[in-house]
Amino acid sequence: MTQKTKIINVNITFRHTEATDALRTYATDKITNCLQKFAHQDTDAHLVLSVEKNRQIAEVTAHVDGSTLNAKEESDKLYTAIDTLVDTLSQQLRKKKEKLTAHH
Repeated sequence: MTQKTKIINVNITFRHTEATDALRTYATDKITNCLQKFAHQDTDAHLVLSVEKNRQIAEVTAHVDGSTLNAKEESDKLYTAIDTLVDTLSQQLRKKKEKLTAHH
């Protein structure tokens, strides 16, 4: 049985901060790994990384299996905000999956 790989498209927008390759790679890998576990088909995600004074904010909108999920986290470091965001998104995806399997 061959397993078809799901395509995860992650678009990143940087606001009021420099778009570094390290940050872009880190965020893309984290979001892709999170969505790869739960998505059953190709998925699009839009990530916004912004800085407002001393708040580092990470927001994501993901279109997963016909549903749109939103999450927003802020921290004093952008990497920490991304990690917390991925945890929140994982919780939302897990809850969605549990609801689907509970109805079958």
